[in-house]
This record gives sequence, structure tokens and C-alpha cells, in this order.
Amino acid sequence: MAVAASRREDRDRDQPVVLVTGCSEGGIGHAMARAFAAAGCAVVATARSRGSMRDLDGDPRFLLLELDVRSDESARAAVADALREHGRVDVLVNNAGIHLVAPLAEVPMESFHQVFDTNVYGAMRLIQAVIPHMMERRKGTIVNVGSITALAPGPWAGVYSASKAALHALSDSLRVELKSFGINVMTVAPGGTKSNLGSSSAAKYDQMHEWKYYKKYEEGLRARTDISQGPGATPAEELAKKVVASVLKKNPPAWFAYGQFSAILSMLYYAPLWFRDYFYKLVMKC
Repeated sequence: MAVAASRREDRDRDQPVVLVTGCSEGGIGHAMARAFAAAGCAVVATARSRGSMRDLDGDPRFLLLELDVRSDESARAAVADALREHGRVDVLVNNAGIHLVAPLAEVPMESFHQVFDTNVYGAMRLIQAVIPHMMERRKGTIVNVGSITALAPGPWAGVYSASKAALHALSDSLRVELKSFGINVMTVAPGGTKSNLGSSSAAKYDQMHEWKYYKKYEEGLRARTDISQGPGATPAEELAKKVVASVLKKNPPAWFAYGQFSAILSMLYYAPLWFRDYFYKLVMKC
């Protein structure tokens, strides 16, 4: 078995192996999987359902695996399968995530837990599963896909923004802790990107929008579900190409932000809080 793994590594020495989570068709992960493959990488594309990646099936550049990032066992199994097939994992891209629109005072705690279990704990499950392998090789790159909204969280998507802010913080700590092991950690903060995020967010919202205290804010709440999917949204394929080019550099940057709203949210991050609050009150109708 060790000999077979060695042969695989010799054969594919110049072909980076990339494991990407959340690769369902129509999403950012799917676009990134395609972009990594186009850049000459061997891609382990994962999603909760293999059927959601059916357009990648049969392409030798992809190994398709079912992976539920909310499961410790599933995370370990996916990494083990990737290592068994390719002998190594050079890049882990933690992209799997879910959106949620709800006023914090009334959001069901079960929904709160689901967002963090996917967006934060899910990433950590994959990181802890792949880290022993990367530490032994003293080489690797971990890419955590956060969100530009974490820089200046506004109303109605507080749970989502908080989960991405947590992921940003974890990335900052990991970057320092893993540097001496030769492992890079990169945070990607997409702006408004055209994907299936809006439709899935709207569907979740429709399941729980009977608010007791926030009925008068219904228009603003519903608009928040797909604000990132407007006419100016960045195509997922465009974002993916930019991300892949940065990840595959000899020294990947620690931070990469790109897409609609990136500039304005970066400015709001540095603006006084009174100005940010006033801005959101006007724009988000809160």
C-alpha cells in the first residue's frame, strides 16, 4: 500500500491535489473546483449529495465524494479517501456553508446552531482531519472561505455574519500556529457573488418568517435573502479564477477579498460605528 502511494505521488508530483467542500452545482465551490481543474490540479470535489455534482462525473480530473461537514466521521472519511486515491492533499478549501436571514431576537436556536455547525465547526472538522498529513509533509495550504459581510455586519443576517467572523478569527490564529509546520492559511472573503446562495436563503426564510416583533420589517428582511444576487453581482466563475490564481502562488496571500460590495464594506469596517449604523438604517430599512 505504501509503495502504491509512493508511485502515485511520483506520477503526480507536479499536479497539486485540492480538496474542495460544498461543490454543488450553481455554487462558488463548484466554480472553484472547475477553476482548480482548469489550472492543472487534481480535484477532490465534495458535497452532501454526489448527484448535486453530476456534471463533473466522468471527468478524470475530479474525484467526487459525498461529505457532510457536520459529521466528524464523514470529514475523516473524505480525507482518508482523498489520501488513498492521490497519496496527499496539498490544498484544502473550506467552502461549504449556509446562509440565514432572521432577526437575532427571534431566530430559532436550532437554526443558529445549524449555521455554526456548518460554517465554523464544519471547517474545523476538515482542518483537524487533514492537518496530521500536512504536518508530516511540512507542506500544505488551507483556504477558509469567509465573507466580506463579516467586516461590517449589518441587520438581518447576524447569525451568518457572526459565523464568518468566527471563521476569520480562527484563520488568523491558525495562520500563526501552523506557519512553523510549513502550512499556509488563507482567508477568502467574497463580496456579492452570483450563486445559488440567494435561492437557498430565500427558501429557508420562507420556512420561518412568521415574526412576532418584526412583521413591519418584512420587506427589508426578505430583500436581505438575495441582496448578493443583484445585477452587479460578481460571477462565481470570475471569483473562482481569481481565488485559484492566488492560492496556487508560491506564497499565497493571507487575505483575499473580491466581489460586489467589497469596497464599501471594507470602508465601513474603518468608519465610525455611528456612521455604519446610520448607513444600514437607510439602506436596510431597519
